[in-house]
Amino acid sequence: MTKARDRLGFRHRFALCAGAAAGGLMAVRLFVPSPVGMADNGDGFRRMCSLDAVTLVPPGVEQWLEFAHFTYVRAPQDGCDPAQVYPSSGNWLLRAAEVLSGLLGLPGVIDLRALAVLFCVLIAGAFALFAAALRGSVLRRTVVCALLFLVVADSTFAGYAASPYGELAGLTGMVWALAGAVHLGGTPAARLVGLLACTAGAVVAVASKTQTATMAVPFVVLLAFARVPLGRWRTGWRGRAAPALAAVVIVGAAVGEIAAQPGQFRRINPTETVFVGLLPRSDDARGAAVDLGLPADFARYEGRSWWAENPPQSDPRWAAYEDRMTYGNIASFLVTHPMVTARVAYDALDDFGAARPDYLGSYPPEAGLPPGAQESRLALFSALVRDIGGGLMLALVTVLGAAAVPWWRRTADPRRRAFVATVLCAAALTWTQFLTAVYGEAIENTKHLVFAVLAGGLTVAMAVAVPAAGAGAGHDPVGGRSGRSGESDGPDPGHGVDKVPGPGTESTTSTGTTASGVV
Repeated sequence: MTKARDRLGFRHRFALCAGAAAGGLMAVRLFVPSPVGMADNGDGFRRMCSLDAVTLVPPGVEQWLEFAHFTYVRAPQDGCDPAQVYPSSGNWLLRAAEVLSGLLGLPGVIDLRALAVLFCVLIAGAFALFAAALRGSVLRRTVVCALLFLVVADSTFAGYAASPYGELAGLTGMVWALAGAVHLGGTPAARLVGLLACTAGAVVAVASKTQTATMAVPFVVLLAFARVPLGRWRTGWRGRAAPALAAVVIVGAAVGEIAAQPGQFRRINPTETVFVGLLPRSDDARGAAVDLGLPADFARYEGRSWWAENPPQSDPRWAAYEDRMTYGNIASFLVTHPMVTARVAYDALDDFGAARPDYLGSYPPEAGLPPGAQESRLALFSALVRDIGGGLMLALVTVLGAAAVPWWRRTADPRRRAFVATVLCAAALTWTQFLTAVYGEAIENTKHLVFAVLAGGLTVAMAVAVPAAGAGAGHDPVGGRSGRSGESDGPDPGHGVDKVPGPGTESTTSTGTTASGVV
């Protein structure tokens, strides 16, 4: 019992240290020697209107694309169009950052540097949660956490911390959801904490943008295999009640985000897909237009987005054919035109391999750097993706995801099964977001693929973490070798200590009550 408590205390101390280190290092990479963020491409303007705030731009400085502007002031009367404001979990983070801006004494209604501070705190919490699930030597756990940090803190993702984009909520939510998922094989208390973290992270992720609503599918499938015993609800279907309720909440958040999309964008995005994505990749653009239910001469708008000069919607006949701009019509076209479908995906591999859009500056004007300059303080992961290419990166993710299925079936240790299931979930998130971004909108693909790129990196990091999970994970710095039965989590009040189940069995607590299996 004493050794078990010592091991439990060590894991808690290591988790706190890992979280503090991750949060501190993230703050250093974001603020030293000067703060970095991401320039607004125009999307951020609509997001910040949810706070009735507009950018404070120094005289003579470009507002869009070139510089990261951190300070926002109250918008003038009629300065924001309510029709362009839509609900998003990103707004929750902005509201919290608004309060934090005042506490930190930062200028304006909200300063995005406060949002970056909040991001550092959230990352610290996610890393502490993840580290608490690891087993084995200090070196092994540290290496796993360091690898995860190299992915999450990469320049591809970290720049969103001080930006007006909704991507920050999606990226942060994904990290929290997967950090919680690895606990779905621990003690009953650990499973409950993991389920709460996974659900909260998944809700934030799927509700961050309309694009991310499809993340709900992998998260729901993951929870379908989870058991979380609660009180008398411990065995059989009762142990699946809490994960089922969590899945309902996640689906509800996804449906709500889709329903809240402004009406104009329900037409704009499919229009972009048709004229920028499909027609340019058809051997016969006129024939493709006809197959889409459009006049043949609409092919002259091939390659022109909604925002281009002389766009498709400027055609006098547009009102008669506007109702053809739907994802249902696009899906029918893709099914009957497999070569176009393949070309769209193939061309998107370059966008995936680019990892990061090259037209959004990272520095504020006062940094004294050229317009559009981008930071690369920590860019090992994105450099790797660019070097091997989007195709090979997706292939690696696919192999790891496919290997996770038999791996999960062969593994008896519930903790390790939870890690393997998380690998499979991350791989599914990668493909879900790749397909959503590629076939959902045809412009700014590299920016829209950021969720798929992060999910791919998390797939690799979680796969590396599997050996550091569960029983037999190696030397324990407090209790020596973990032994055949694995490391104990120490006593769980009211439930005892989970034993490692054999294949096809459920774990049993020291009180004799079935604690249920795991993912």
